[in-house]
Amino acid sequence: MHELAGTWFGGASSRPVAATLLVADGCLRVIAGDALLAGPLPLAEVVVSSRLGNTPRMLRLADGASFETADNAGVDRLLGDRGRRHGLVHRLESSLRYVLLGLLVTIAFVWGGVRYGIPALAEVSAFALPEAASRQIGEGVLELLDDELLFASELDAAEQARLRSRFAPLMASSGLAIRLEFRKAAQQLGANAFALPSGTVIFTDQLVQLAERDEELLGVLAHEIGHIERRHGLRQVLQGSALGLLAMTVTGDVSSVSSLIATIPVILTQLGYSRDFEHEADRFAADLLASHGIDAAHLGTMLLRLETAMRKCPAAERCADPDSGWSSYLSTHPPTAERLPRLNGR
Repeated sequence: MHELAGTWFGGASSRPVAATLLVADGCLRVIAGDALLAGPLPLAEVVVSSRLGNTPRMLRLADGASFETADNAGVDRLLGDRGRRHGLVHRLESSLRYVLLGLLVTIAFVWGGVRYGIPALAEVSAFALPEAASRQIGEGVLELLDDELLFASELDAAEQARLRSRFAPLMASSGLAIRLEFRKAAQQLGANAFALPSGTVIFTDQLVQLAERDEELLGVLAHEIGHIERRHGLRQVLQGSALGLLAMTVTGDVSSVSSLIATIPVILTQLGYSRDFEHEADRFAADLLASHGIDAAHLGTMLLRLETAMRKCPAAERCADPDSGWSSYLSTHPPTAERLPRLNGR
Protein backbone atom coordinates (compact mmCIF):
# COMPACT_ATOMS: atom_id res chain seq x y z
CA MET A 1 0.00 0.00 0.00
CA HIS A 2 1.15 3.55 -0.81
CA GLU A 3 0.14 6.42 1.45
CA LEU A 4 0.54 10.17 0.70
CA ALA A 5 -0.36 13.13 2.91
CA GLY A 6 -1.70 16.22 1.22
CA THR A 7 -4.67 18.48 0.54
CA TRP A 8 -7.98 17.53 -1.07
CA PHE A 9 -9.98 19.86 -3.31
CA GLY A 10 -13.42 18.42 -3.90
CA GLY A 11 -14.17 20.17 -7.18
CA ALA A 12 -17.52 21.59 -6.09
CA SER A 13 -15.74 23.85 -3.61
CA SER A 14 -12.31 25.50 -3.47
CA ARG A 15 -12.08 24.82 0.28
CA PRO A 16 -8.96 22.74 1.01
CA VAL A 17 -9.24 19.69 3.24
CA ALA A 18 -6.28 17.96 4.87
CA ALA A 19 -6.46 14.40 3.62
CA THR A 20 -4.56 11.18 2.94
CA LEU A 21 -4.36 9.37 -0.37
CA LEU A 22 -4.17 5.58 -0.21
CA VAL A 23 -3.35 3.29 -3.14
CA ALA A 24 -3.64 -0.49 -2.95
CA ASP A 25 -4.01 -3.06 -5.74
CA GLY A 26 -4.10 -0.32 -8.39
CA CYS A 27 -7.05 1.48 -6.76
CA LEU A 28 -7.03 4.90 -5.18
CA ARG A 29 -8.95 6.22 -2.17
CA VAL A 30 -8.85 9.63 -0.47
CA ILE A 31 -9.79 9.83 3.21
CA ALA A 32 -9.96 12.51 5.88
CA GLY A 33 -10.01 10.83 9.26
CA ASP A 34 -12.72 8.18 8.99
CA ALA A 35 -14.53 9.93 6.09
CA LEU A 36 -14.11 8.62 2.55
CA LEU A 37 -13.74 11.61 0.20
CA ALA A 38 -13.16 9.75 -3.05
CA GLY A 39 -12.75 6.26 -4.45
CA PRO A 40 -12.05 3.58 -4.82
CA LEU A 41 -10.93 4.57 -8.36
CA PRO A 42 -8.51 2.95 -10.79
CA LEU A 43 -5.13 4.69 -10.49
CA ALA A 44 -4.80 4.55 -14.28
CA GLU A 45 -7.69 7.06 -14.59
CA VAL A 46 -5.90 9.68 -12.45
CA VAL A 47 -3.86 12.37 -14.21
CA VAL A 48 -0.63 13.17 -12.35
CA SER A 49 1.20 16.45 -13.03
CA SER A 50 4.81 16.30 -14.18
CA ARG A 51 7.50 16.81 -11.61
CA LEU A 52 9.15 20.25 -11.55
CA GLY A 53 11.84 20.44 -8.92
CA ASN A 54 10.25 20.25 -5.49
CA THR A 55 7.00 22.00 -6.33
CA PRO A 56 3.87 20.17 -5.12
CA ARG A 57 2.34 17.58 -7.44
CA MET A 58 -1.32 17.48 -8.40
CA LEU A 59 -3.34 14.29 -8.93
CA ARG A 60 -6.52 15.14 -10.85
CA LEU A 61 -9.64 13.00 -10.96
CA ALA A 62 -12.07 12.76 -13.86
CA ASP A 63 -14.84 14.61 -11.96
CA GLY A 64 -12.68 17.72 -11.47
CA ALA A 65 -11.56 16.97 -7.91
CA SER A 66 -7.83 16.94 -7.15
CA PHE A 67 -5.31 15.94 -4.52
CA GLU A 68 -2.17 18.01 -3.93
CA THR A 69 0.92 16.71 -2.19
CA ALA A 70 4.47 17.90 -1.59
CA ASP A 71 5.68 14.28 -1.28
CA ASN A 72 7.28 14.11 -4.71
CA ALA A 73 9.34 11.04 -3.83
CA GLY A 74 6.15 9.27 -2.70
CA VAL A 75 4.42 10.12 -5.96
CA ASP A 76 7.40 8.78 -7.91
CA ARG A 77 7.27 5.53 -5.95
CA LEU A 78 3.55 5.34 -6.55
CA LEU A 79 3.96 5.72 -10.29
CA GLY A 80 6.90 3.35 -10.56
CA ASP A 81 8.56 3.60 -13.99
CA ARG A 82 6.16 6.40 -14.98
CA GLY A 83 7.44 8.54 -12.13
CA ARG A 84 11.07 8.26 -13.19
CA ARG A 85 10.44 9.55 -16.71
CA HIS A 86 10.43 13.20 -15.76
CA GLY A 87 9.94 15.96 -18.30
CA LEU A 88 12.62 18.14 -19.83
CA VAL A 89 11.78 21.12 -17.60
CA HIS A 90 12.36 19.08 -14.44
CA ARG A 91 15.67 17.73 -15.74
CA LEU A 92 16.85 21.22 -16.66
CA GLU A 93 15.68 22.67 -13.35
CA SER A 94 17.47 19.92 -11.44
CA SER A 95 20.84 20.62 -13.11
CA LEU A 96 22.90 23.44 -11.59
CA ARG A 97 24.73 23.88 -14.90
CA TYR A 98 21.52 24.43 -16.82
CA VAL A 99 20.10 26.66 -14.07
CA LEU A 100 23.15 28.94 -14.28
CA LEU A 101 23.02 28.91 -18.07
CA GLY A 102 19.33 29.82 -17.96
CA LEU A 103 20.08 32.64 -15.53
CA LEU A 104 22.76 34.07 -17.82
CA VAL A 105 20.46 33.84 -20.85
CA THR A 106 17.68 35.57 -18.90
CA ILE A 107 20.00 38.37 -17.77
CA ALA A 108 21.28 38.85 -21.32
CA PHE A 109 17.74 38.90 -22.69
CA VAL A 110 16.53 41.44 -20.12
CA TRP A 111 19.62 43.62 -20.62
CA GLY A 112 19.17 43.56 -24.40
CA GLY A 113 15.51 44.45 -24.04
CA VAL A 114 16.22 47.35 -21.69
CA ARG A 115 19.25 48.62 -23.63
CA TYR A 116 17.93 48.25 -27.17
CA GLY A 117 14.38 46.91 -27.29
CA ILE A 118 12.63 49.44 -25.05
CA PRO A 119 14.36 52.51 -26.60
CA ALA A 120 13.53 51.31 -30.12
CA LEU A 121 9.91 50.67 -29.17
CA ALA A 122 9.70 54.06 -27.41
CA GLU A 123 11.00 55.83 -30.51
CA VAL A 124 8.45 54.19 -32.80
CA SER A 125 5.64 54.86 -30.31
CA ALA A 126 6.65 58.51 -29.75
CA PHE A 127 6.43 59.34 -33.44
CA ALA A 128 3.20 57.34 -33.82
CA LEU A 129 1.35 59.13 -31.02
CA PRO A 130 -0.80 62.13 -32.02
CA GLU A 131 0.34 65.64 -31.19
CA ALA A 132 -2.54 65.91 -28.71
CA ALA A 133 -0.90 63.27 -26.51
CA SER A 134 2.41 65.16 -26.41
CA ARG A 135 0.61 68.40 -25.71
CA GLN A 136 -1.40 66.92 -22.85
CA ILE A 137 1.70 65.41 -21.21
CA GLY A 138 3.69 68.64 -21.59
CA GLU A 139 0.93 70.84 -20.19
CA GLY A 140 0.41 68.52 -17.25
CA VAL A 141 4.11 68.50 -16.43
CA LEU A 142 4.34 72.30 -16.65
CA GLU A 143 1.47 72.63 -14.18
CA LEU A 144 3.25 70.34 -11.74
CA LEU A 145 6.53 72.22 -12.16
CA ASP A 146 4.82 75.58 -11.63
CA ASP A 147 3.45 74.26 -8.35
CA GLU A 148 6.77 72.98 -7.01
CA LEU A 149 9.94 74.12 -8.80
CA LEU A 150 9.15 77.10 -11.02
CA PHE A 151 7.90 80.57 -10.20
CA ALA A 152 6.92 83.70 -12.12
CA SER A 153 9.86 85.17 -13.99
CA GLU A 154 11.51 88.22 -12.48
CA LEU A 155 13.08 89.26 -15.78
CA ASP A 156 12.09 92.71 -16.96
CA ALA A 157 9.13 92.58 -19.36
CA ALA A 158 11.10 94.52 -21.96
CA GLU A 159 13.96 92.01 -21.73
CA GLN A 160 11.57 89.11 -22.15
CA ALA A 161 10.04 90.77 -25.20
CA ARG A 162 13.50 91.43 -26.68
CA LEU A 163 14.56 87.82 -26.22
CA ARG A 164 11.33 86.52 -27.72
CA SER A 165 11.94 88.71 -30.76
CA ARG A 166 15.55 87.56 -30.96
CA PHE A 167 14.58 83.90 -30.69
CA ALA A 168 11.63 84.07 -33.10
CA PRO A 169 13.54 83.46 -36.38
CA LEU A 170 15.27 80.39 -34.97
CA MET A 171 12.01 78.98 -33.63
CA ALA A 172 10.14 79.66 -36.88
CA SER A 173 12.79 78.05 -39.08
CA SER A 174 12.60 74.81 -37.09
CA GLY A 175 9.19 74.12 -38.56
CA LEU A 176 7.87 73.18 -35.13
CA ALA A 177 5.26 74.83 -32.93
CA ILE A 178 7.65 76.09 -30.26
CA ARG A 179 6.36 77.96 -27.21
CA LEU A 180 8.88 79.92 -25.14
CA GLU A 181 8.47 80.44 -21.39
CA PHE A 182 10.59 82.22 -18.80
CA ARG A 183 10.54 81.15 -15.15
CA LYS A 184 12.50 81.75 -12.01
CA ALA A 185 13.69 78.34 -10.84
CA ALA A 186 14.04 76.82 -7.41
CA GLN A 187 17.61 76.25 -6.24
CA GLN A 188 17.66 72.59 -7.29
CA LEU A 189 17.02 73.59 -10.92
CA GLY A 190 19.10 76.75 -10.96
CA ALA A 191 20.47 77.86 -14.34
CA ASN A 192 18.62 75.56 -16.66
CA ALA A 193 16.63 75.15 -19.84
CA PHE A 194 14.51 72.17 -20.79
CA ALA A 195 11.99 71.16 -23.41
CA LEU A 196 8.64 69.54 -22.71
CA PRO A 197 6.91 67.08 -25.08
CA SER A 198 4.29 69.73 -25.86
CA GLY A 199 6.88 71.90 -27.63
CA THR A 200 7.36 74.29 -24.71
CA VAL A 201 10.91 75.43 -24.02
CA ILE A 202 11.54 76.88 -20.56
CA PHE A 203 14.45 79.20 -19.80
CA THR A 204 15.15 79.96 -16.17
CA ASP A 205 16.00 83.50 -15.12
CA GLN A 206 19.29 82.22 -13.75
CA LEU A 207 20.38 80.92 -17.16
CA VAL A 208 19.46 84.16 -18.92
CA GLN A 209 21.39 86.18 -16.34
CA LEU A 210 24.46 83.97 -16.73
CA ALA A 211 24.68 84.44 -20.53
CA GLU A 212 26.89 87.23 -21.87
CA ARG A 213 25.61 87.14 -25.46
CA ASP A 214 22.30 86.31 -27.10
CA GLU A 215 24.08 83.78 -29.29
CA GLU A 216 24.82 81.67 -26.23
CA LEU A 217 21.13 81.50 -25.38
CA LEU A 218 20.33 80.81 -29.03
CA GLY A 219 22.69 77.82 -28.85
CA VAL A 220 20.84 76.48 -25.82
CA LEU A 221 17.49 77.11 -27.55
CA ALA A 222 18.61 75.25 -30.68
CA HIS A 223 19.69 72.32 -28.51
CA GLU A 224 16.31 72.18 -26.76
CA ILE A 225 14.49 72.42 -30.09
CA GLY A 226 16.49 69.38 -31.11
CA HIS A 227 15.00 67.50 -28.17
CA ILE A 228 11.51 68.46 -29.32
CA GLU A 229 12.13 67.63 -32.98
CA ARG A 230 13.37 64.15 -32.03
CA ARG A 231 10.65 63.77 -29.36
CA HIS A 232 13.23 62.95 -26.72
CA GLY A 233 11.01 63.99 -23.82
CA LEU A 234 8.15 61.76 -24.89
CA ARG A 235 10.55 58.90 -25.64
CA GLN A 236 12.09 59.29 -22.19
CA VAL A 237 8.66 59.10 -20.57
CA LEU A 238 7.69 56.06 -22.65
CA GLN A 239 10.96 54.31 -21.80
CA GLY A 240 10.42 55.00 -18.11
CA SER A 241 6.85 53.71 -18.33
CA ALA A 242 8.01 50.54 -20.07
CA LEU A 243 10.59 49.97 -17.35
CA GLY A 244 7.87 50.48 -14.74
CA LEU A 245 5.68 47.89 -16.44
CA LEU A 246 8.65 45.53 -16.61
CA ALA A 247 9.27 46.02 -12.89
CA MET A 248 5.59 45.34 -12.20
CA THR A 249 5.77 42.15 -14.27
CA VAL A 250 8.86 40.91 -12.43
CA THR A 251 7.90 41.99 -8.90
CA GLY A 252 4.11 42.09 -9.09
CA ASP A 253 4.19 45.55 -7.50
CA VAL A 254 1.56 47.74 -9.19
CA SER A 255 2.70 50.74 -7.13
CA SER A 256 5.91 50.92 -9.19
CA VAL A 257 3.89 52.18 -12.18
CA SER A 258 1.97 54.80 -10.22
CA SER A 259 5.21 55.96 -8.58
CA LEU A 260 6.78 56.37 -12.02
CA ILE A 261 3.88 58.51 -13.26
CA ALA A 262 4.33 60.79 -10.28
CA THR A 263 8.03 61.29 -11.14
CA ILE A 264 7.58 62.31 -14.80
CA PRO A 265 8.59 65.93 -14.00
CA VAL A 266 11.82 64.61 -12.47
CA ILE A 267 12.47 62.48 -15.55
CA LEU A 268 12.15 65.52 -17.81
CA THR A 269 14.03 68.07 -15.72
CA GLN A 270 16.54 66.47 -13.38
CA LEU A 271 17.45 62.99 -14.60
CA GLY A 272 18.29 64.34 -18.02
CA TYR A 273 18.33 62.52 -21.32
CA SER A 274 20.59 59.71 -22.39
CA ARG A 275 23.94 60.62 -23.92
CA ASP A 276 22.66 59.52 -27.32
CA PHE A 277 19.76 61.97 -27.00
CA GLU A 278 22.08 64.80 -25.96
CA HIS A 279 24.53 64.25 -28.80
CA GLU A 280 21.63 64.01 -31.25
CA ALA A 281 20.27 67.32 -29.97
CA ASP A 282 23.75 68.87 -30.25
CA ARG A 283 24.00 67.81 -33.90
CA PHE A 284 20.57 69.26 -34.61
CA ALA A 285 21.53 72.49 -32.85
CA ALA A 286 24.76 72.82 -34.85
CA ASP A 287 22.86 72.45 -38.15
CA LEU A 288 20.09 74.83 -37.12
CA LEU A 289 22.52 77.47 -35.90
CA ALA A 290 24.63 77.17 -39.05
CA SER A 291 21.55 77.85 -41.18
CA HIS A 292 21.28 81.20 -39.36
CA GLY A 293 24.98 82.01 -39.61
CA ILE A 294 25.58 81.35 -35.89
CA ASP A 295 28.61 79.41 -34.73
CA ALA A 296 27.68 76.36 -32.64
CA ALA A 297 30.74 77.13 -30.51
CA HIS A 298 28.55 79.67 -28.68
CA LEU A 299 26.71 76.76 -27.10
CA GLY A 300 30.07 75.34 -26.01
CA THR A 301 30.99 78.72 -24.55
CA MET A 302 27.78 78.73 -22.54
CA LEU A 303 28.49 75.25 -21.25
CA LEU A 304 31.98 76.30 -20.15
CA ARG A 305 30.56 79.35 -18.41
CA LEU A 306 28.12 77.12 -16.54
CA GLU A 307 30.97 74.85 -15.54
CA THR A 308 33.08 77.79 -14.36
CA ALA A 309 30.20 79.21 -12.35
CA MET A 310 29.52 75.80 -10.88
CA ARG A 311 33.09 75.43 -9.72
CA LYS A 312 33.30 79.04 -8.54
CA CYS A 313 36.77 79.25 -10.05
CA PRO A 314 38.47 81.41 -12.69
CA ALA A 315 38.01 80.03 -16.20
CA ALA A 316 41.58 78.73 -16.42
CA GLU A 317 41.40 76.74 -13.18
CA ARG A 318 39.96 73.38 -12.22
CA CYS A 319 38.89 72.79 -8.68
CA ALA A 320 36.53 70.66 -6.64
CA ASP A 321 32.82 70.94 -7.28
CA PRO A 322 31.03 72.81 -4.50
CA ASP A 323 27.28 72.80 -4.00
CA SER A 324 25.92 75.31 -6.45
CA GLY A 325 22.69 76.04 -8.26
CA TRP A 326 24.71 76.51 -11.46
CA SER A 327 25.46 72.80 -11.53
CA SER A 328 21.89 71.81 -12.39
CA TYR A 329 22.14 72.13 -16.16
CA LEU A 330 25.48 70.33 -16.31
CA SER A 331 24.26 67.53 -14.04
CA THR A 332 21.57 66.57 -16.54
CA HIS A 333 23.87 66.54 -19.59
CA PRO A 334 27.00 64.66 -20.72
CA PRO A 335 30.39 66.09 -19.65
CA THR A 336 31.18 69.40 -21.34
CA ALA A 337 34.58 68.15 -22.50
CA GLU A 338 32.84 65.33 -24.33
CA ARG A 339 30.55 67.74 -26.20
CA LEU A 340 32.90 70.58 -27.10
CA PRO A 341 34.74 68.83 -29.97
CA ARG A 342 31.43 68.12 -31.69
CA LEU A 343 30.19 71.67 -31.20
CA ASN A 344 33.47 73.19 -32.36
CA GLY A 345 33.46 71.05 -35.50
CA ARG A 346 36.56 69.01 -34.57
